[in-house]
Amino acid sequence: MKPGTIVRLPDGREGTVVYHGLDGYGIKWGRHDVDEAKILETCGMFQGAPKYWPWLPEAMLRDPWPGADMECVGDDYEVVEALR
Repeated sequence: MKPGTIVRLPDGREGTVVYHGLDGYGIKWGRHDVDEAKILETCGMFQGAPKYWPWLPEAMLRDPWPGADMECVGDDYEVVEALR
């Protein structure tokens, strides 16, 4: 999925994809207009992103893993709106 894709979880919560890596997709809760080019400029998990970076994920679309420091919501979601 591209940055900016909107997903909906079974409980009705929505999030915007702001990250994709080998560890899964990261989302920021709610609907956001993202700057895809800026997001794609930041390679790696979260290295190099300053603390004030607006596109840090708040949850991951994957099962939890030991040491996870953010909410992991599983992989049951619906793509509501995808960027072209």
